[in-house]
Amino acid sequence: MALALPGAGSAVRGNPGPAGVAVGDVPLASSAPEPGGAPPTGGSVLPPERRNELAARVASIIDGHGVRCGVAVQDLRTGTTFSHAPQDPFYTASTVKLTILTLLLLRAEEEGRALTASERAEVERMIRYSDNTVTDGLYLRAGFTEGFERGARRLGFTGTEPHPRGRWGATLTTASDQIRLLRALYTDEGPLPEKDRLYVRALMESVAPEQAWGVSAAAGPADTVGLKNGWVPRRSNGGLWNINSVGYVVGPDREYLVAVLSDDHPDYVSGVGMVEELVSLVTGVLEAPGVPVGPGAPAAAIG
Repeated sequence: MALALPGAGSAVRGNPGPAGVAVGDVPLASSAPEPGGAPPTGGSVLPPERRNELAARVASIIDGHGVRCGVAVQDLRTGTTFSHAPQDPFYTASTVKLTILTLLLLRAEEEGRALTASERAEVERMIRYSDNTVTDGLYLRAGFTEGFERGARRLGFTGTEPHPRGRWGATLTTASDQIRLLRALYTDEGPLPEKDRLYVRALMESVAPEQAWGVSAAAGPADTVGLKNGWVPRRSNGGLWNINSVGYVVGPDREYLVAVLSDDHPDYVSGVGMVEELVSLVTGVLEAPGVPVGPGAPAAAIG
């Protein structure tokens, strides 16, 4: 079920400033069912007329907000995909923390060890509470820029570039690469073993409630949502905001991977609202291709 939009003040503190938060318990395993084998990589497509209608509606929403946005959605049950500007680069903000965790796990595997108790506590703060201070140290432990580039190659990224001076929030990525990351975490086709995938997904499914927006807009009451969001105003862009949401929704009636990356928002609240509008619209059309997609039509057909 989509969660209520939090007030901007409380949510923003999780990213731009030090978190200083207490660490809670993380479940030992994801509550989402393990997918039954890898989903199709190419997938089916919407009928051309419906795809064109959806593409036009998505572009109209983005243009109406005067922002840039990349969208990629894959329905793992049917293989149907939809994207808008999936190769355009965007700053990650805190969504990169999901990649950093993945790279840290890959590095630990190369070293023949598990994460230490201290590392696991820091990882929990990084993913669940978006703590920036611990992320600095974990990024260094994952190999800094060189380690990021090596891990990105293992994950099959084609359009993701770390900041040359290690400013992890200024990493550039694409919606397509974020879907590649999600497939590595959600299916068995990537380099991570099952125990690591379950560990990451458990963290994604237990982020602080005020940070659980975006991808969650596609969820029904019985669904499980795992996500990592990023939001930050950039001084280099006149204080305009990056608003990003990356994750999955799985339940009795749906199983999606979703990545929405966006830039140039005047504020946090309108940016989150637009991201959730796009998530609801695209997943709703994939589920109910007969529902109108023009202005004023229902945003989604979800349970």
